[in-house]
Amino acid sequence: MPLPKILAGPILRRVEKDKISVWLCLSGDYFARVKLQIYDKDNVTSDNRNGAEGLVGTDFTTIPTSTNIAQMVRFGKRLYLTVITAKIQSQLDQFKPGKVYSYNIVFEEFNDSPTSLDLRTEGFLKKVEPNTAGEIPNVPLGYGENRLPTFVLPSDDPKKLIIAQGSCRKMHGIGKDGLVALDGIIKKSLSVAADSTENTRPQQLYLTGDQIYADEVPAIALHYAGIIGDNEKLVEEHGAEKVKITKTNGDTIELRAATSELPVLMRQYLLNKFASFTSDAASSHLISFQEFCGLYLNYWNLRSWNNTFRQKIAEISKDFSEDKKDDAKTKIENWANAFLESDPNLIQNIRGISAAAKDLVFNEELNGIFGADADDDKLNEWKKKTKFELKKEIQALVNFYDKLPQVSRVLANVPTYMIFDDHEITDDWNITQRWKNLVLSKPLGRDVIRNGLMAYAIFQDWGNTPAEYIPQEFEEVGGEIPEAQQTPKTRFIRLIKEYARRVADNSDLSNIRAQVIEPIENLLGMGSNPSPIKWYYDVPAGPTRTYVLDTRTQREYESLNTPPGLISAASLLQQTPNTIPGGNTPFTIVVSPAPVLGLSSFEELIQPAAAAVFGLSSSSTDNPGIIGGLLKFDYEAWGFNVAAFERFLARLNTYKKVILLSGDVHYGFSSVMDYWKDNSSTPTSRIMQLTSSSLKNMWLENIEIFKSGFVQKLLAGFDGRLEKVGWNNKNLSTTGNISARNRTRLRKNPAVVPLAGWDPGATVSEPPDFRWRISVVSDQNAPEHDPLSMDINLADPNSLKDGYKKIVKRHQQFFEERVGRRLMWPAHVTLIKVEADPANSSKLILKHEFYMQPEIDPNTDEEKNPKARIVHVIPLDATDTELDAPLL
Repeated sequence: MPLPKILAGPILRRVEKDKISVWLCLSGDYFARVKLQIYDKDNVTSDNRNGAEGLVGTDFTTIPTSTNIAQMVRFGKRLYLTVITAKIQSQLDQFKPGKVYSYNIVFEEFNDSPTSLDLRTEGFLKKVEPNTAGEIPNVPLGYGENRLPTFVLPSDDPKKLIIAQGSCRKMHGIGKDGLVALDGIIKKSLSVAADSTENTRPQQLYLTGDQIYADEVPAIALHYAGIIGDNEKLVEEHGAEKVKITKTNGDTIELRAATSELPVLMRQYLLNKFASFTSDAASSHLISFQEFCGLYLNYWNLRSWNNTFRQKIAEISKDFSEDKKDDAKTKIENWANAFLESDPNLIQNIRGISAAAKDLVFNEELNGIFGADADDDKLNEWKKKTKFELKKEIQALVNFYDKLPQVSRVLANVPTYMIFDDHEITDDWNITQRWKNLVLSKPLGRDVIRNGLMAYAIFQDWGNTPAEYIPQEFEEVGGEIPEAQQTPKTRFIRLIKEYARRVADNSDLSNIRAQVIEPIENLLGMGSNPSPIKWYYDVPAGPTRTYVLDTRTQREYESLNTPPGLISAASLLQQTPNTIPGGNTPFTIVVSPAPVLGLSSFEELIQPAAAAVFGLSSSSTDNPGIIGGLLKFDYEAWGFNVAAFERFLARLNTYKKVILLSGDVHYGFSSVMDYWKDNSSTPTSRIMQLTSSSLKNMWLENIEIFKSGFVQKLLAGFDGRLEKVGWNNKNLSTTGNISARNRTRLRKNPAVVPLAGWDPGATVSEPPDFRWRISVVSDQNAPEHDPLSMDINLADPNSLKDGYKKIVKRHQQFFEERVGRRLMWPAHVTLIKVEADPANSSKLILKHEFYMQPEIDPNTDEEKNPKARIVHVIPLDATDTELDAPLL
């Protein structure tokens, strides 16, 4: 089967009133240029125009653009990427908010023949059913045969603003892909007028972290990562890409960064010991630039999948779709066996790696399985355990494969903005100063982080800030840019290209570290100077602006091991403006990968309660249990570093109304904070936290305690709110009985204490500098969650009997659906809408709607459960202006 020319994309990226950018990946240098055309309609006709069969019809109105052409940029043997930006020619022709526009990509060949290639001729506007011989499954990018992909700009009217968000999408994660729910929302919206109150067309999509999982890769997927078509290498094929490793005796060696030398399932000890990574799921961790690039493509489009890999998945998918489950299970079993012992024969590959690699890959346990004195019983036990995990991964990959064409369509039809969290690089990335010191002192740690950030730049960040990236191929439009005038990202992308050229061509490798790798590492802040690259950015969002924060590379650390401040004081001033441009915006949107206003009880309730539930959740002194383990694994929550947290809240307070978008935690929720500065009698700001997590990585699938109503209340702090007061730079005195814990808090700067739990008569000498109340929002409209009093009349025996039946039914439904009023456990995507308050049309309310991937009726092709399952409503204005503070 021939290699697809287009491996991934188009992905719609940054869109403003005067420009639009689209990301695209090709498998070769097939075209002289690519051109981005914008239209006011989306239906493609079949007439000939200028001799170009199949291009869009002449009834289209083309939006005039001054620049709309780009060249492909080579980042490997068969990896060509670009971000095409079309700029509006005249201010009069700027995109109108709320109007639907379409776009097409025209491919200009090297010869002088008439251009005849575009999205239609390349098969993007047709449907290809699964299991069609010789073709890759596809859905039309334009939600209908011969329809172009479309987009809508955010409305300047806040009541018409619709934003989508999601995070944490793992290829083999638990749950159904939430982006497929968004596909259904867009499809349905096309039949509704744009100015209708029923319209749900998202105008922007924010992916707030963990777009790939570099540390948790299915073993089979890693085996094929970066190997496309019929086993062609994406970046290099000569073994030129190497990683540097310092052994325990101090000697430094280089090994080929390939699965033939560093096999799948064999990387845990290597990365923990020789890179100082802390992930405990790193047995198939990405290492090479080729692997990072290959996985990004596999996450976004089936065209990039290796043919053998895709065809085997397709065969299993077909059996499941035809209700041949036993046949599917047999194929899964056979594939797992073959992977281990025949094709590719992983066990033989492991035994055949070089002696140098074995010293780095094998710990004591693996030596006992694969070493010279291997034990057959240990090997059989390893095979049994590994085969079980492989079968689970294959089943999950089938589910991922089935819906990936719809995910590709979503990314082509919504302006999409991305930011990394830790899993783009590795779990726990920059979690403490000790982590940074250890990892950056190891050549292997630096190599993996560098490769991950190189891939992040060209696959994600380039589309966020396309004007900052100008590879050499783009200079022909504006002329050569002197090095002194190049932005840090321009220098970075040119170094990435040079690195890729050398490993792809297997040339100039003797000095690649001194001439290319070291300059890249210096740009990334791995040298003695901070990184000049700024990963944070901002983007227009209708009536306001969105500020996307970097909470990974701009941290501060009080000591080697303490929880980090997710943004340093200096960087906070750079990442957020002193004043919001545009004046009287109704609110400001801020993206923080980790929730800022986390569940209020984490610090005040769960931490002391963890010991109490220890016996219920764990029998091992090495394991704090599920609830206690939360604290270990969520060590970097905003609230764990009080100084940085309060500094950030004070900054947000200057914006008055703030909508925070976050992910990371693998459950969705909403919370709201009212903030009082100084002695104000009314809140000086309202900060609304909307958390959407995960798109496809449901947390703790079988731990039912977390899905009970009790835990919903536990995590929300029982009454669902927490109140605190604080002082900056004050020497405080107190009267009355003060607990030891609160005395310690009052000695810190800032001094922050909760209002609850104080003895009568206890006071603090100074009035507070700030006060705040955080509340967890609950869905009050779900009929299945009516108060118990509506079900039971205690004086009526029949009511008692019927009422308890309803309660049992309600809880059974909850356990099956895992959907509660406060927390959303299943995989989902969310929509954010601003509407007029039904009780007061002069006020605005914020809606946070959670959507799961719907079931489709095979007879009608319609959704069975198209509606949101949880809706959280938050007034944009504070409704409760009193904060009772008897201790003051």
